[in-house]
Amino acid sequence: MSADRNLAGRRVVITGASSGIGAATAVAFAKAGARLVLGSRGKDGLDNVAQRCVEAGGSAFVRTVDCTDAGAVAVFAAEARDLLGGIDLWFSCEGVGVLGRYEDVPIADHARVVDVNLVAHMNDVHAVLPIFLAQDHGTWVNMISAGGFVATPYAAAYSASKFGLRGFSSALRGEVSKRPHIHICDVCPTFVDTPGVDHAGNYTGARLSLPPGSLAPETVAKAVVRLATHPRNLTAVGAPAIAFKLGEFAAP
Repeated sequence: MSADRNLAGRRVVITGASSGIGAATAVAFAKAGARLVLGSRGKDGLDNVAQRCVEAGGSAFVRTVDCTDAGAVAVFAAEARDLLGGIDLWFSCEGVGVLGRYEDVPIADHARVVDVNLVAHMNDVHAVLPIFLAQDHGTWVNMISAGGFVATPYAAAYSASKFGLRGFSSALRGEVSKRPHIHICDVCPTFVDTPGVDHAGNYTGARLSLPPGSLAPETVAKAVVRLATHPRNLTAVGAPAIAFKLGEFAAP
């Protein structure tokens, strides 16, 4: 059976959908026939992505939401459920970064990274998990990164948030272990060519750039879409990410 037939009518919510991996994943799901609700802080970006979904042969509702606000996420999740008639998959893709020596970066910037990269994802799950439990099915896809395996100097808050996300997912899996149709899926890509590098807080004094061989957002999107029909606990995208994963399991 083709992926398109498998996903026709699938009800998908994506937060952090206005650019980068979130946007690419929205378009990929639209091509596969899914019905979408897209959330992000910026409506202009969302409208652009929704138009791309239409051009891809799909459709999408868009709503602005700050996922660091638990109350706002709860309202967003309830509206998404009502718009779609349920939620089959929720992809948390919001994220930010800041680079610099730990003591040189304002503590408010560190806190913002943790709020967006970790707390916002926790807010998403707090809103959607009751929906999944009531349906007795659902897949939450958690965008982490290879940074969830290897700590990155000069990105201490980012590393803390990504390691925290992995622990959060692991704990959730234990809580839903007796619900075989509810899945917690982590996605850990290496460097991805998105606007994130341009938007990152930079206290290094140097110009930021992506390393050679960075992944296209569409490559990660393909991995996320596959999880809708083939859920798995951990998906590493890119050769270095796979090496990090294997290296951790082999370490004493």
